[in-house]
This record gives sequence, C-alpha cells and structure tokens, in this order.
Amino acid sequence: MTQRIDRIAQLLNCPLKGEDMRRAITEARKDFLLDDDEEDDDEDLEHDDAQDPSSPA
Repeated sequence: MTQRIDRIAQLLNCPLKGEDMRRAITEARKDFLLDDDEEDDDEDLEHDDAQDPSSPA
C-alpha cells in the first residue's frame, strides 16, 4: 500500500502559498474564538436574567 499524501500539509509547507494559508488559518481561529466567547456571554446574561427574582416580570 502506498503512503497517502496529506494535501493540507503540503499546502501549508508550500513556499508560495504556505505563509498565506497559515496566516488565514490563524485569523479564522481567532475570529471563531471571539465569536464563540460573545455567544457564551450572551447566554450567560440571558440565564442570569431568567433566575434573578428581583427583576420585574
């Protein structure tokens, strides 16, 4: 059986496009983590409001 070539690894190591791809992946991860944190904060606020007995109904 021949060794399977990992195309993503090849692209990331490419001298022409590798740096651009690594930078794009890093930016996408940052954006995803920021969006995920914002969603968690919104859910926490909604959850706190629902359990706060002092807030008017």
